[in-house]
Amino acid sequence: MEDLRDLLVKVLKKIDPTIIEETLDIKFTQNFKDRYDVFGQFKNSKGIYEFAVSFDHKGNIKREHVNMIVPNKVKDELEKKVHGKGD
Repeated sequence: MEDLRDLLVKVLKKIDPTIIEETLDIKFTQNFKDRYDVFGQFKNSKGIYEFAVSFDHKGNIKREHVNMIVPNKVKDELEKKVHGKGD
């Protein structure tokens, strides 16, 4: 699994070089004889993203979908309202 994670980080950095590697959360992975399909989340300085990528064993991207779930500003405001942070 660690090899897949390392390869996934390289693939995601091709898509978004600002990814924060420590925030990578793999939710689902499927291995075919010629490719990996992976779904999960990551953060960068702008917000939280979800992704679905398909790539071969060499890291060549076959399909990619990356969508922002929530910008950091909105997330921070919600946390303040819900948890009373910053009062």
